[in-house]
Amino acid sequence: MTQPLVARWMIAGTTIAFALLTSLSINAQETRYISDTLLVAVRAAPENEATIVHRGLSSGTAVLSYAMSEDSEWVEIETRNGLRGWLRAQYLQTEPPASLLIGDMRIELEKMRAERDRLAAQLNESSSEANLADDAIDQLTAELESVSSELVEIKRVSSAAIEFDLMNQQLVAELESERSGADLLRLENVRLRDRIANNQILDGALAVLLGVILAVVTPRLWPSRKQNDGWS
Repeated sequence: MTQPLVARWMIAGTTIAFALLTSLSINAQETRYISDTLLVAVRAAPENEATIVHRGLSSGTAVLSYAMSEDSEWVEIETRNGLRGWLRAQYLQTEPPASLLIGDMRIELEKMRAERDRLAAQLNESSSEANLADDAIDQLTAELESVSSELVEIKRVSSAAIEFDLMNQQLVAELESERSGADLLRLENVRLRDRIANNQILDGALAVLLGVILAVVTPRLWPSRKQNDGWS
């Protein structure tokens, strides 16, 4: 029974050791990527042994094609810098490569981000201007309310002033009427005084005339004393 138990322990130990080594090897692994940069050599002739005139054009380089070899495996090209030579047709395509498209997309994305930032700044500026406009509207509203209150007060004062003016005009008219009445009374008083004065003069003249008449007639009404003594 001892030997089978030892064997079991040895098997278990071996399994644990293998598992530890496997885990260490897995932890030691590292993820890597294949580079997408491709360099294509340009040769002087459509042959693999021909002289290399350029060590390699990077992927995405635009070239002009002129001719193709008889076996259609090589293409004569010319770069924008004027370099002319042959390279394998398998490295050429009519559409731009994905890396170039990604670059263009990144440029376009940067432009869109810049446009977004510009629009965001413009929006913030518009918001600030809108806030200023709201403040100006609030201020104008407050000023309008103040002016409306002043206008109401002016109307009230003006109405009172108009009423006072009408009352003043009425009082002036009444005063003028009283003055006219007073003038008439003064004129009538003067006439009465003149009439009284004339009556007094007339009464005086009549009194004098009456006195004269009495003085003339009275002696005739009474006989003289001498005649009365003769008859007796």
